[in-house]
Amino acid sequence: MSGATTTGIFSGLALWLVPSPDSAFTAAVKEESSKLRAANPETSSKEVGVHATLLAGLGDRDISGDRLRDVTQQAVEQWRKEREVEEGFGFCVGFEDVVTRGSYFQCILIALQKDPHLLRLNQIARGLVDKHFQPPPNAAKPGEYFPHISLLYSSISTQEAHDQINQMKKEGIFKDLVEKTLGQEEQGKGISFRNFGEVEFVAVDVYDCTARPEEWVKLHSIPL
Repeated sequence: MSGATTTGIFSGLALWLVPSPDSAFTAAVKEESSKLRAANPETSSKEVGVHATLLAGLGDRDISGDRLRDVTQQAVEQWRKEREVEEGFGFCVGFEDVVTRGSYFQCILIALQKDPHLLRLNQIARGLVDKHFQPPPNAAKPGEYFPHISLLYSSISTQEAHDQINQMKKEGIFKDLVEKTLGQEEQGKGISFRNFGEVEFVAVDVYDCTARPEEWVKLHSIPL
């Protein structure tokens, strides 16, 4: 994609928020992702599990999967304690839009709404990871957290991505939410995707995202 990453190679461990692998939403995302990969066979990665990245960009630190699992467990326990919920409660997040961010790993995606529980979990995880595995002195500061579920990793152009997103909208794959106020329909906040208004996350997975997406490996899973 113009002015952006054009190769599908990543490095380091990452934390993924994941829905139930058996959920109808997961099946819907897999189906739409498969269609997009089929439409862009020469430029796309192979299938990747449905997820929203909670934390990544850790390739510049010496971290083992087991140690990251332990720190992530601490983060989840602190987050649960603040929410006053038990293990297995999970949480739901609505959808903002389907967009492109002009890079290989953010080619076509579902942008998530900035739910306070989601942002707080990211904040806690970031703080504990930085505390236990300090970044090098010259490390760039992480950008603002952009929660999303990727539908396609690809090096197609930004215009091609926009065109395919517009086609998805024409086909009704995602729709703007509307709400009725005093009998009149007004544009609401966000979208539905395949008639789902939100995703329920049930766990944080620890992934080794070294090399190409098809080579990424799940190391651990921490229930929410």
